[in-house]
Amino acid sequence: MDVSWQKLVVLAAAAVFAAFLLWKYRPTLPLPKWRNKPPRPTGGALDGAAGNAVDGAAVDATVILREARESARKATTPRDRAASLVRAAKAAAVGQGETAAMGFYLRAMKADATFCDAIIGITELLRAERPELLETVLWRRLSHLSWSGATAPAARCAAEALVSLYRRELRHRERARALQKLVGMLG
Repeated sequence: MDVSWQKLVVLAAAAVFAAFLLWKYRPTLPLPKWRNKPPRPTGGALDGAAGNAVDGAAVDATVILREARESARKATTPRDRAASLVRAAKAAAVGQGETAAMGFYLRAMKADATFCDAIIGITELLRAERPELLETVLWRRLSHLSWSGATAPAARCAAEALVSLYRRELRHRERARALQKLVGMLG
């Protein structure tokens, strides 16, 4: 086999390019399940009760999730259904992960358009790790809400969340100022 220096240069460039692609798209790569769980405490006195507490938190989250789903099915008013779905989202964030929790928050927003807790919850969930996705969700929420009447408080809540997002994570000061004026008109 004839290995020339040109082939080695091409091979090295391909390896560098593959490493760059892996580094660039690392947030979207699926992570092993063990990376999503909190670390287990170790050492001495922590092994017994604290080790069981970590497993107990996951069990408690699944119990809360099951109860919240059941109460959402049995809810008679949109507000009760949305509140149950928000509880399910908080439990899913602990037990199942971000994607399941996001789905519950979105269902809560659909269940009751006037409910601000779902907007606050999804903002807390996505703010640090996925601010661009949060921006899209909040703009869609604003586009579906009437800015007057019963849904005005939810529209104000979504606009305030966008202002905070633009000021901190996304650093678009002009958009934050413009939305702050909008929030002032809504309130």
